[in-house]
Amino acid sequence: MCPRRSLTSTAIEVAQEGVTLNLRTSDRTIGPQVHVFSACFTSVTLLVALSTTVAAQVDSTLAPHATLRGWEEQAWFAILDRGGSSFGRTSDLGILQRFNETKDNEYSIDLISFASALPETYEWYSRENGFRASAGSINHLQLVVNAEFKASIAFGEAWGAAAQLTHQETLEAQRSLVRLRLQRKLLAGRARIFLVGTLNSEKPESDMEIGFSSSLGSGSLSVSLAALDLFSDLVYQGLEIAAFIADTTLDYRSHPYTARIALDLPLGNQLRLEGYGLALTPTRLQVESQTSPGVGFIQDERYAYGGGLLEWKPSRRTALGGFGTWVRARLGRERLSEGRPEDDFDLTEKTWQLGLYGIHRFRDRFTAEGWLTRTWRTEDRVRPDTTVAPSIDYEDRSWSGRAGLIYRSPGGLRAELGLDFFLPEVIGDDRVPGQLLNRDHTRLRLDLGWHFRGAALLVLGSNLDLDGDDRGLNFDGGHGRFVFYW
Repeated sequence: MCPRRSLTSTAIEVAQEGVTLNLRTSDRTIGPQVHVFSACFTSVTLLVALSTTVAAQVDSTLAPHATLRGWEEQAWFAILDRGGSSFGRTSDLGILQRFNETKDNEYSIDLISFASALPETYEWYSRENGFRASAGSINHLQLVVNAEFKASIAFGEAWGAAAQLTHQETLEAQRSLVRLRLQRKLLAGRARIFLVGTLNSEKPESDMEIGFSSSLGSGSLSVSLAALDLFSDLVYQGLEIAAFIADTTLDYRSHPYTARIALDLPLGNQLRLEGYGLALTPTRLQVESQTSPGVGFIQDERYAYGGGLLEWKPSRRTALGGFGTWVRARLGRERLSEGRPEDDFDLTEKTWQLGLYGIHRFRDRFTAEGWLTRTWRTEDRVRPDTTVAPSIDYEDRSWSGRAGLIYRSPGGLRAELGLDFFLPEVIGDDRVPGQLLNRDHTRLRLDLGWHFRGAALLVLGSNLDLDGDDRGLNFDGGHGRFVFYW
């Protein structure tokens, strides 16, 4: 059946946006840190000087913008592709699966260091054709690997199609999700209707989404409805599945449907609003063993999220913004007649985030950016019989952020010197799995790369630990990313 495992997390990209404020430092002496900082700054300065001798190309500095699209996409995957989560569709860890014993205490700051610059993330979601990949070291054995491919084609004046592949190998997800899109233009191209289907090697996990989108000046509005696990009942109840192929069957008593909205709205010349929301219809699912009738459980599921971002551009070189996000997942489980006593519980998972960000271009070559987020995560697992297993009440809070100075030469050089931090705070008596309590992390980051006429970017980076981890200053892992458009 479904063995119990420890808690894990949703594949949500860490902090696509925010601004850095005052950072609390440790009580250790900062002399060595200053020397390291000076050395890195000197190296960057020399590279900048050398790059001026390279023949000029086009100015490929990106416009100062940020977006919540990355956060919304990961929140959508958490319910769309339940089978791609680390512990699977029927895990007793819930839908979000955020707390995970396999994560070390630096995993959160690793994800911060691996992230793209805010304008680079915005650029990715504004393009129709592209490929990007990233990898970063999280321990001596493992990498976090993400890759995406997307391409679109027009069939005449009205019809078009697109394909997208999302591959993730993280401690939250193990997925390779293929999405195919067919669309038709309406109202002289100002609106579209679209149909999106997912392909999955597990036939019951394929989905279908239908929707309508409309342009709002330079912005857009999209509304869609989706049927999740569309062929599940057909496969498990309509066809005969041998027990050696699938020892467990799924039977939807009420099928999962979602309503989803996405808004990108310009408010005059200086303001821009993004808004996202999703709600899952009440879903009821029976999971039962094929070889041992009565062994299994009935599960009730709820899921919803919402997020918004407001961006102000006081000038063409500057963007300031704030954002907030919310995700709630509920899973109520009761065992069948021969099921395990552990399969009686109510689980509620919630995550809130508030943040600020800022981006400023100094002339055409230098860009400063930073973001700051405050995150609250709670998890309540209530059991009717605590003699079987205890009820759990997790809550943790954290400050996280990133600040950096980026140089992009017309000749192609890209260099960034940054400071990343993650400051956790655990609330309550229940130990949060996979975390060392109240261990703060700060890190100096140096990224070097090359951009190719605005069509491609290759970046490699390394991190220097500033908080010590009881070892003093030390190398704290490496990462890299590659992106190109056509």
